[in-house]
Amino acid sequence: MLRTIAVFSMKGALYAAGIIALFSLAALVLPPFNYIASGIIALYTLRMGPKDGMKVIGLTTVMVTLVTVLFSDKAFISAVFLLSSWLPVLVASLVLGYTRSLAASLLAAGGMGILFVVGTYLFVPDPALWWRELMTPFWDVVSQQAGWKLDPKETQAMVVVLSTMMTGLVAASLTINMVVGLLIGRALQARLYNPGGFAGEFQQLRLGKPAAILTIGLMVITILPLGSELTFLRECLPVVLAIFALQGLSVVHAIVKNQQKSAFWLVAIYALLIMILPQMAVILAVIGILEQWFNFRHRSLNDAS
Repeated sequence: MLRTIAVFSMKGALYAAGIIALFSLAALVLPPFNYIASGIIALYTLRMGPKDGMKVIGLTTVMVTLVTVLFSDKAFISAVFLLSSWLPVLVASLVLGYTRSLAASLLAAGGMGILFVVGTYLFVPDPALWWRELMTPFWDVVSQQAGWKLDPKETQAMVVVLSTMMTGLVAASLTINMVVGLLIGRALQARLYNPGGFAGEFQQLRLGKPAAILTIGLMVITILPLGSELTFLRECLPVVLAIFALQGLSVVHAIVKNQQKSAFWLVAIYALLIMILPQMAVILAVIGILEQWFNFRHRSLNDAS
């Protein structure tokens, strides 16, 4: 199905913009559809270049604005998509296109996620308080639903804890959208124009020791009681963990291939990611970090020979 969508999108900018607009609007109901929209932006930009990529985003913005104005009076939705999804994916795609390095493009996506954290702390006096005020009405409604087991004090305590992490979690979510969209676009590009090319590229992904050392440093800062003045650094951790979780997935894919293991192992990993996402993301990120020094992929290749 994705191949059919990709072929249709590559017929021209208007076709691509229509598909991106359709899946972006569908993401308002089912958020994962936004990954497909981002993937088409990445595919079109990688194949056609920056000018055409920007043209598609412009057409998409017009389409989504018209639809939202006609049916909901919420023109700001297109601006939210433009700033949080379409433009960041475009930038990551341009980095990949110019550098021919998947690692560089993923690190650029992580850098944009960190910029979101820094920008939030620069322009919002108290991000935790801001998130708390934003979330409280929602959780007040949820807590009144049948089956909700926490009392008002416990619910409020949960909101307070969540509010201290929300900037980092939102930044990680934006980063994940960028990198998943980028990977979908790159995979579709390979499938249409270079069959089999993406698998090898992904399995050889290496983010490098400097990024790994940065991640280790943020993990240490998060674990140690170093004071609230370093809160913004703690909130950068989910972003870099998301990037290194992909590095860990790359290592797992390579090992399965090198060892000629059953595809069941990959199915099991992805199933666990769905069921226990936070724990699996951390485990994969640790594997990705350690890979920079221990080279598990090379070791698995030697073991297989």
